[in-house]
Amino acid sequence: MKYGGREIDPVALWSRYVEFPSAMRLRDDDAFSPLVQCPNPEHDTHKRHFQVNVHEPLVHCFAYCGISGTYEHAVCVIEGLYDKYKVEEAGNDRERKRRTLRARKEARKILLRGAGKTTQISRSPSARKKTGNSRPATSVPLDSLLYDSFLPQVALEYLNGRRISPLSISTWQLGWLPEERRIAIPARDENGRLKFLIKRAVRERDQPKYLYSEGFPKTSLLFGACQIDMALIKCDGMNIVEGSLDAIRLHQHGLRNTVAILGTGISQQQQRIVARINPPRIYLWFDKDSAGIRNIEIAYAKLKKYPLYIVRYPKGKSDPATLTRREAWNQRGKAVPAAKFMRTTGLNARQPRKEQQVGYHQR
Repeated sequence: MKYGGREIDPVALWSRYVEFPSAMRLRDDDAFSPLVQCPNPEHDTHKRHFQVNVHEPLVHCFAYCGISGTYEHAVCVIEGLYDKYKVEEAGNDRERKRRTLRARKEARKILLRGAGKTTQISRSPSARKKTGNSRPATSVPLDSLLYDSFLPQVALEYLNGRRISPLSISTWQLGWLPEERRIAIPARDENGRLKFLIKRAVRERDQPKYLYSEGFPKTSLLFGACQIDMALIKCDGMNIVEGSLDAIRLHQHGLRNTVAILGTGISQQQQRIVARINPPRIYLWFDKDSAGIRNIEIAYAKLKKYPLYIVRYPKGKSDPATLTRREAWNQRGKAVPAAKFMRTTGLNARQPRKEQQVGYHQR
């Protein structure tokens, strides 16, 4: 399909956001995909209401959740671009239109990012000649999601040094990227669908420490959301950490209500996922550094509707992955209300203050 002067594959594009039937077959004259689950974050039903037009850049949700319209509009809703550009806060129609155009311009960039790539959904024999093989579609190009399940000694030594157990290696399906010499950590959405790989370096000279598969924003999901114990969350709340290995370590300690934001600042998409989970309270386990301080400030601004608590660290410890099981549970029990933490350390939601890192220490 032509879009923006370039050729795009609608099925490959929308495979980033929806899960098409594995045996889906499209003929050349098919105008629409089968009905699938709607990707609108505000759409809380699991029924199949969403349909993609594969000849024109249009989509429709038969539950009328507000996502229907152009590809650009739909991507703005899914990626939270209208919120990013504060369209609803515009003071007049002219400013609202200007912000809407900015949001849709960014949506077009996202749409064209995968232009020219062929679909990996099964098609009819006549269409398959044009599109190649029929391997299952993923959120990013399939080749970038391949990794070895065998872990070499250097990877095992690194994980052992980080006290990641063999059971966790199996549970989280950790693997190895031989060409890059990095550990592969699969990142899945809350439905268990693989979206991208987190690539952790094991050698000090390999920088940056973390790389990510291209094609899917890392802050569009909460790492570990598909592994959480919902019963534990309902009675005990949710733990939010920064990194994937932090989350894995806390799960080892029995804190199976833990997710990771994979970056600096909880995103609007992650904020929506938290809202869907709806925990009774949230514990923030961010690193004891300037980025961790900033994460607290952002979370305090975005998650005010939940009772928030800050988990501090004993002297000599700086992040969740360094804690023993006993320390993790003890520090969680000593967590302080976020409002009190912000007040006593002088933090705010706009300006991170490096000199306030002492507030993390248990006194």
